[in-house]
Amino acid sequence: MKFRTLFLKIFIWFWLATAAIIGVLSLMIRVSEVDSQAERASRGPFAEGLSLYAETAIHVYETEGPRAFEQFINRSTEESGTEIYLFDSDGHPLMGQNPQKDNVISVMQEARDTVPTQRVSRPFEGRITWGKSVVSPGNRRYVFVARLRQPGLRPPQFPPSRIAVMILTAGLVCYLLALYLTSPVKKLQSIVQAFAEGNLDARVSPGLGMRGDELADLGREFDHMADRISALISSQKRLLADISHELRSPLARLSVALELARKNSTTASAPALNRIEREGERLNELVGQLLALTRLESGAEKIPAEMVTLEELVQQVVEDADFEARPLHKEVRIVQLEKCRIHGSYELLRSATENVVRNAVRYTPEGTAVEVELRWKLDTALLSVRDRGPGVPVGELAHIFEPFYRVSAARDRTSGGAGLGLSIAERTVKLHGGSISAENADPGLLVSILLPLAPSENSERANQPAVAAPVAS
Repeated sequence: MKFRTLFLKIFIWFWLATAAIIGVLSLMIRVSEVDSQAERASRGPFAEGLSLYAETAIHVYETEGPRAFEQFINRSTEESGTEIYLFDSDGHPLMGQNPQKDNVISVMQEARDTVPTQRVSRPFEGRITWGKSVVSPGNRRYVFVARLRQPGLRPPQFPPSRIAVMILTAGLVCYLLALYLTSPVKKLQSIVQAFAEGNLDARVSPGLGMRGDELADLGREFDHMADRISALISSQKRLLADISHELRSPLARLSVALELARKNSTTASAPALNRIEREGERLNELVGQLLALTRLESGAEKIPAEMVTLEELVQQVVEDADFEARPLHKEVRIVQLEKCRIHGSYELLRSATENVVRNAVRYTPEGTAVEVELRWKLDTALLSVRDRGPGVPVGELAHIFEPFYRVSAARDRTSGGAGLGLSIAERTVKLHGGSISAENADPGLLVSILLPLAPSENSERANQPAVAAPVAS
């Protein structure tokens, strides 16, 4: 799956955003909970106990002297792990203490600037630094600071397993959200692709009609467009079919009139009558091709369930085409012929093969040969026809199987044909479940037809030898 897909973009970015939010919220909860614990420590029984502790320490300092005070703070540190600092009103430490903790200094400065009834506490490294301004009975002002452990004072814990579960849950939600947002887009893409490949019945609404959002509106607009295009194409096909049917009767009457004119004509008028006959035959052939194309596109042409020996069909088509090409100083020959059998219509497949081979004969120069090859390719039969003509511009290769399409340069109307032969071949091949493509062979054009082999042929093909059989002159 490509990273550029809309699904992956939505899924990954939503997941990363959710994971970032989880991380930020965890950090905020951790900080706010610690601050809350410190705030609780500055009030209530705990704070009252520390206030009494501060008064006791100052009383020892003033009444019993510095040595007794030093013993007092050492005993406190040993018994409870509490660090005690005492500062005068100017913020100078007493007893030669030299506090190195930044938080002790900051708490001392803040407590010194407050009234004695207020207390200051700050969390730091799992401890509380607590400070209070105290006025002794001798009317001297001190700042008492203590760093102590408080039971229960610890940051809230977020085990990695819990965070992993939260992130995975967020990933699942993001996956479902991305799937919900992109599934209609993928469905719309598949429908548009099917419509572009010729399935004019492809519609979006049956799968998106219940959503009721902008994507459903887009699907309905596409269906409206598809209905309009389908109606226009159907109307065009009906018009071609009707015109073709209507032309058959005048052409038949023209043929009868031409024969009557020959009986009463002079030798001088024979060339003109021959020209009329040739043009009438060309027009009749064009009408026949139009009718065949209309039947193939409408689905009215049914494929009989008969076994077609493809190598025999190709052999006959090549012999006939070679016979017609010899007077034009051209040749049609087989370079490889393997035994292939498929299910389908012999007449339709013969017509399609003739159209491709005769199209190659039309454009190959004098003194060159059209090469025909039939071989296996996996579970398909590959029929290749190559001429030595000018080829087709790369930008026009995708259009040569469209009805009435002719390349504007070398392969134009002067070369013969009305642009229907390859279209009929393409419809016939698709009707048989195959595909047809064209590519420049430098020089010339290579047309390749892939047709699915009959199931029984797949089990036997490994034992079938290849036969190279050029057509004799």
